[in-house]
Amino acid sequence: MLNSVQLFEMALGVKSPWKITSVEFSDGFSGKGLHIKIDFKKGAKFPDKDGALCDVYDTKEKTWKHLNFFQHECFIHCRVPRIKTKDGKVRMIDVPWARSGSGFTLLFEAYAMA
Repeated sequence: MLNSVQLFEMALGVKSPWKITSVEFSDGFSGKGLHIKIDFKKGAKFPDKDGALCDVYDTKEKTWKHLNFFQHECFIHCRVPRIKTKDGKVRMIDVPWARSGSGFTLLFEAYAMA
């Protein structure tokens, strides 16, 4: 039987080195909401623009609005790695579930445009 983490990893297409670390349903002041936290495996390397694998330099917490879960808002939270490229530059990687610079997931944007 699948647990909630496995279920959401399959539903969102989360693949290694990414992993869902928690799925929380809150009943806060602004209403009920689903909060999915994604992280990456320790020691993971990420490709630069040329495809060379680079070490993680540091991370930045980011949040994206996802499609609602039934009538409840859904948010994805993640520590997004910044890598140090072979030429010494530090840059944030692109995550597979959102466009660079967007506060919405790709699925949310597709639904909003439809």
